[in-house]
Amino acid sequence: MISGGKNKGSTSAGGEQSWRTLTRGRKSHRIQSSQARKRRQAHLLKLFLVLFVVFLLIGSLVWGVLTLRGRDEPIQISTPSKPVETVRFVTDGVLPDRWLRSVIEIRRGMNLMEIDIHAMKQDLEASGQVLSASVEREFPDALKIVVKERVPALRIRLAGAEGQLEDRIVAVDGTIYKGVGYPKMTLSKLPFVAPYQHPGGGIKPMRGIETVAQLLDAARRTQPIFFKTWQIVDLKHYTGEPDLPGQIIEVKCPMVPRIIFGTSSDFAQQLDRLGVIMNYVQSRGNPAVKRIDLSLQGSAAVQFENGRTNTF
Repeated sequence: MISGGKNKGSTSAGGEQSWRTLTRGRKSHRIQSSQARKRRQAHLLKLFLVLFVVFLLIGSLVWGVLTLRGRDEPIQISTPSKPVETVRFVTDGVLPDRWLRSVIEIRRGMNLMEIDIHAMKQDLEASGQVLSASVEREFPDALKIVVKERVPALRIRLAGAEGQLEDRIVAVDGTIYKGVGYPKMTLSKLPFVAPYQHPGGGIKPMRGIETVAQLLDAARRTQPIFFKTWQIVDLKHYTGEPDLPGQIIEVKCPMVPRIIFGTSSDFAQQLDRLGVIMNYVQSRGNPAVKRIDLSLQGSAAVQFENGRTNTF
């Protein structure tokens, strides 16, 4: 018997049926490839290695601390040295060994590491003749001292502590000091200086001597015979500032009582003009010259004892 069409097409499964309900409740499984597994293994291996290195460093540090604490003998951190046997003294000037012995003191049996090389350097440089000094240890038992001396330019005569006159050296940088070790011949070639007095009355250290030394060096090279007669360099009208207008350096010698150089003009040109003037004077039978002024711009004036003045 065929039933009515009311329930036609229905199934025996009760409730709503769809793809969503059919798949609900099934557990998802992720598929892992071989490459993913290898990357995961490599990551774990790197993490293991980092942890291993960290533990190794910590272990080494702990072992080192325990080892140091357990040592009975102290660790020697200084370079082995012996009592000083040799002092090597090198200078670019004239200071003798006896001067060095008067400045530094090394006791017999004194260990090389006991010497305060910094204090010794200061003692050496306290001497006006020393521009710079270096002190080095040469292990195991030698000390090396290297000294650079100031260059002398002039001599100056000053009153000593008891009022007596004493000669001193004026270096190129203006430092005044008592020279040690200079041959008498060397000192005799240095002219004396009549210094400019500073407003406070002092002359030490002297200023602008570098410019004066340039003039002396140029005269020594170009006119060596005439330069030997230069006795006094007068700086009474030279403040030590060569760029200021009107600054002059005077030179006195038996042949010419006053030779005036200007600091604002080239010394080589002034010395060339001086040579021409001296040749002229000799060609005229060496008439007495009172003054030669080379500080004029582009010319020079010569004043003779008879009152006549010539321009060159």
